[in-house]
Amino acid sequence: MNNKIKIYLLCVLMAFLFASISNAEIPNLVTKVILTGSDGSTVPLKIQENLTLILNNLNNIKENKTYFTKEGLTQFIDLYEKSEFKCINVLYNGKLINLQNGGYEVRGIRVRVNMKTTKGNPDQFLVFTFNSNLIIEDVNFAMEKHLYERIIEDGIKLKDFAHRQKIIHFIEIFRTAYNRKDIEYLEKAYSDDALIIVGRVLETAPEQPEMLEKSYLSKDQIIFVKKSKEEYISSLRNVFSTNDFIKVDFESLNIIRHDSILDIYGVTLKQRWKSSNYSDEGFLFLMIDFADEDSPLIHVRTWQPEKFPDGSVISLYDFNIVE
Repeated sequence: MNNKIKIYLLCVLMAFLFASISNAEIPNLVTKVILTGSDGSTVPLKIQENLTLILNNLNNIKENKTYFTKEGLTQFIDLYEKSEFKCINVLYNGKLINLQNGGYEVRGIRVRVNMKTTKGNPDQFLVFTFNSNLIIEDVNFAMEKHLYERIIEDGIKLKDFAHRQKIIHFIEIFRTAYNRKDIEYLEKAYSDDALIIVGRVLETAPEQPEMLEKSYLSKDQIIFVKKSKEEYISSLRNVFSTNDFIKVDFESLNIIRHDSILDIYGVTLKQRWKSSNYSDEGFLFLMIDFADEDSPLIHVRTWQPEKFPDGSVISLYDFNIVE
């Protein structure tokens, strides 16, 4: 065997070994967090010091509970136990983000989760939210970087920056709740009279009864099934109990603010759902009420597997909203 063949076989073997490494086999790396800020204060130094300590002591997080609010610690432990994430970078060099409420955010800390029997990319990115006292009050999986950057750019252009920060935060909590199988949070996130609609594709489109009250949607090729909040949550409980890990990703995201009811936003996302026994891809629409900014409510949730023949999807414009 000549040297070229030996080198080639060695490279193939190494590639195979790296590709087959499971979450349990990732070594516990020493991770260093370095942050830059825009106000010239010592806040970035303090937060980077705390995050470095936390990320290098994941198995003993309760010993560092003073860095968390009570709710933040509960969420962090729950997310860690459910996803078994591990840091996979020795250095995180990023920017400390100032939030409109006086808090801070650190985004994009790459980790690898244990997806067990669920297929797909196991890499996720953590986002830490700090209050004004530099205490961690929330930890979630972040949305894709390009979506975040576009939403922030739109917010600056439309002078709606503060609201869009809150929408991003809500969507990331909402998405992570599925990873954590947090049925209690999801139950609270939907209003009691929420309109929940699930669509499926038909090979032919027979005559159908009207399913979308106060809507102007055509129903060509897709039949919509209306569910109560109780029915949807019950179905979700069953999904959570029969799947090892649920991964929810968003490929696209569009935000529309209601013309006259300024607390109402429509959020349309292209969603990819992967679990151990089911996967799908389709368009998710949420009508969210931010009248209570601490507890936003979802009044409408719809999902459709495909766009309509004219290229449209369900959006805020498809519903009459009465104050």
